[in-house]
Amino acid sequence: MIGVVKHASKIDLGEKSSTSMLSTAPTVTEPFTAGRSAPRLLFDFGVMASLMKPTVLDQPVLDFGSGTGWVSEFCARMGLQTVAFDIHGDLQACLENRAQADRRIDEGLLSFAHGDGHAMPFEPGAFGHLLCYDTLHHMHDYPKVFAEFFRVLQGGGRGIFVEPGARHSTSPETVAFVEAQKKHDPSWIERDVVLEEIDQIARNAGFTAGLCIVPMPHPLALQSYSMEAWSRFRDGDVLERLRLTDQLASLNYWDRVIFYVDKPK
Repeated sequence: MIGVVKHASKIDLGEKSSTSMLSTAPTVTEPFTAGRSAPRLLFDFGVMASLMKPTVLDQPVLDFGSGTGWVSEFCARMGLQTVAFDIHGDLQACLENRAQADRRIDEGLLSFAHGDGHAMPFEPGAFGHLLCYDTLHHMHDYPKVFAEFFRVLQGGGRGIFVEPGARHSTSPETVAFVEAQKKHDPSWIERDVVLEEIDQIARNAGFTAGLCIVPMPHPLALQSYSMEAWSRFRDGDVLERLRLTDQLASLNYWDRVIFYVDKPK
């Protein structure tokens, strides 16, 4: 990490303490005990991990908008050098608690940095991967953020995104959440992620190939088939296949989008 990532700090655990209370601390159990869907979290992270490029796995990973660091923890479990980055100031405690709660986590793989995603405190080309899980839609200026993504990724690096879709900001759940959240943080926003818009922004930032969309079934809206229906599907039944493709086309635009961008070498 020395000479590669600027202003990232190692976590220093000192002596490992008892894990009895840490194992139930919110900074350790979040987001799985925060009302969010565990199937969706695990499924989506599995997709992100599967999209990582083997050629740059030896380079640091940036967990952009890391929150309490659960994605960073999972990356460390995979043996990846990972930097958690967020605007809030208690990342060190979050990562220390996660590492202390499970001795299988190598804390030497985890570091952190605080800052604004529109102007990150990292050297150009510092990372092989950038993982953005449910964070892009909180950014005020998409073009500035993508310019930063391009800057901090090395040539041949990849940014991988899991985000809500094109109608996120207008859903009743989001509207109610924003109203409640703004009582504590007036700057909080929930934006739509419209693929055509993001594709053009990414190209303008230097990701000349644009977005690569990865349409996946939603873990909370999985299709199921009887044996007879599945046999018809396999035999080429048009209606059975349209049922699946129509669902994929809708879910992977309006409700949830998974995509990646590659920085040219």
